[in-house]
Amino acid sequence: MAWLARISAAACALALFGACSLTSLDDLKENANVDAGSAGQAGSDGGNGCSASCIGLAAECGDIADPCGGVLSCGSCTGDDFCGGGGPYKCGTTQCTPVTCAAVGANCGTISDGCSGVLDCGSCSGSNSCGGGGVANVCGCTPKTCTELGATCGTIDDGCGNTLSCGVCAAGEKCSDNSCGCTPATCATIGAECGSVPDGCGSVLECGTCSGTQICGGAGPNKCGGSSCVPKVCGDPGAGCGDVSDGCGKTINCGTCTAPETCGGGGVASECGCTPNTCADLGKNCGNVGNGCGGTINCGTCSGSNTCGGGGTSNVCGCSAGNPCSGKNCGTVTNGCGQSMSCGTCTAPETCGGGGTSNVCGCTPKPYCTSNECGSEPDGCGGSISCGICEPGYKCLGGFCECIKNPCLPV
Repeated sequence: MAWLARISAAACALALFGACSLTSLDDLKENANVDAGSAGQAGSDGGNGCSASCIGLAAECGDIADPCGGVLSCGSCTGDDFCGGGGPYKCGTTQCTPVTCAAVGANCGTISDGCSGVLDCGSCSGSNSCGGGGVANVCGCTPKTCTELGATCGTIDDGCGNTLSCGVCAAGEKCSDNSCGCTPATCATIGAECGSVPDGCGSVLECGTCSGTQICGGAGPNKCGGSSCVPKVCGDPGAGCGDVSDGCGKTINCGTCTAPETCGGGGVASECGCTPNTCADLGKNCGNVGNGCGGTINCGTCSGSNTCGGGGTSNVCGCSAGNPCSGKNCGTVTNGCGQSMSCGTCTAPETCGGGGTSNVCGCTPKPYCTSNECGSEPDGCGGSISCGICEPGYKCLGGFCECIKNPCLPV
């Protein structure tokens, strides 16, 4: 709705003569969803329940972009009336100057020109879509979250060309297709012949007993043999946290870790640790960010017109162009991101900056007469300037005071 208000304001500012009685396009938009049976031509979006009519949109003439994505043809004016002369899509005697896409900051989709027509403002490229950033008729992209993408671990594209970090998995789990999972071990894959051992996924495996005089652990951890077995205790290497096999047939629990460390988080099973994230893991490329392990990492600096977070994402280089033509309606301006943008052209006698304000159409009338010494002459802006009156005995003829008696006597 914001661009519609700007169209109305721009149309008023561009009107050729004095007062402007344009009806707000916001008002037109608010009346858009009307009964399909309303009088006047109606448009529809093809079946989703949206309908609009010329009457519903308060349009008396011209082609108007309706809220259903189509175009309504609302006829023409009679006599000397102009379409848009009484406000957008209303007949009146005041000439209406249509706005441009640039003047209202629109760079995609279809908009009404504020007078009698429809403007095609182009299309978007890449991951951008028209209105995708939350502003109607402006190319943009709203990044998705890990939750929206159904990702619980690893990195993933956020849908706008940036990398999104969705965390790490718990000890024993692996990240596959951005989802955490765990494949439990078996007695065979561990090489355990006896006793109980953790399966690596939170459960305990029972791997049987030894026969005869053999002892579990007598030939190595959880292997049957004739030698004695010295059980592992918490604090021994490989027994710092979680459920651990003591090597002699039993499972012991060695407790939990203190955040940000997790059991196995440093890459060593059953030991507390933490693997710090890299800038790439986090999808960041500037500034200082937390590494997930209590420290910080520097992800660099931005170049050119980009600033850190300037595009709306923290610690990612970007630039927000905004609407450089806001308050301007002519000439070329830079958008703050190293790009030039045209804000439109003026209609004579106005010129760009002619009223004293850069990039705004205007005209400065002549301060004094240059051709006549009496009567009036054009002021260069569509009006006239008074050149004075003649003394008694003289008459203004062709812009100059002429003696009407000889010698000149008062008339």
